Amino acid sequence: KPPSRMKRQWYIYAVGFPAGFYLVYKLTKKHGSSYLAKMAFEKAKSLFAEHVEEPMKSIHRELFTRKEREIAADKKARMEAISSLKKMIKSWLDETFPDMPNEEKANRANSMDMSLIEQTKEDNMKHIYNLNNVVRMSLIEMQFIKKEMMNALISMDELMAANEINMQVAAMTPAVVILYAVRYVFRKIFYALLKIGKSREETFGSFRHVMLDIERLLVMRDNPPLAPPLLSTRANT
Repeated sequence: KPPSRMKRQWYIYAVGFPAGFYLVYKLTKKHGSSYLAKMAFEKAKSLFAEHVEEPMKSIHRELFTRKEREIAADKKARMEAISSLKKMIKSWLDETFPDMPNEEKANRANSMDMSLIEQTKEDNMKHIYNLNNVVRMSLIEMQFIKKEMMNALISMDELMAANEINMQVAAMTPAVVILYAVRYVFRKIFYALLKIGKSREETFGSFRHVMLDIERLLVMRDNPPLAPPLLSTRANT
């Protein structure tokens, strides 16, 4: 019979058990065992809520209901920010470049082209008397940045909505790993310490021995061994 896993990996148990007992001792030294039990319960409850309950609810909502996930960005506010930026650019072009054709002004405003504003701001930074115009262009740039941030939020919402199930399954991975580790540890304790049942290796080993015995019996049935020779007896004198 091969040695058990505990005997083969004695060094892991020799290091793991003392370290575990020392960790329990340090945690219970100040507040007692009740505090450790309460903390473990709170951690398990938080882990279950974050990595099992909420992902399962989200997956159920995504697959079996028509309720959409909560959207962080406000699409209406984004459209208002874009409209306000277009009006600001159009007004600035009307006052700063009155000779520019109206069609070009409309195209620059609708496309939210900031190149002319950037160039003009760079030129006006050299003269202090153009400070008011510089402040106005800075406000237009701030509105442009606001529009870009809201576009990024919308894109993030769309990306998260498209990968909702993948993210929730990934969120459940730590809980699955912890449950598997707890199951593995308890099985090892039962098999190694309490001697309850048999381990997988022992079960497979017993099955192999039974199959070998059956195979030997079948071989002996087809080709039985020859009878041993009779012992010679001395003639009676």
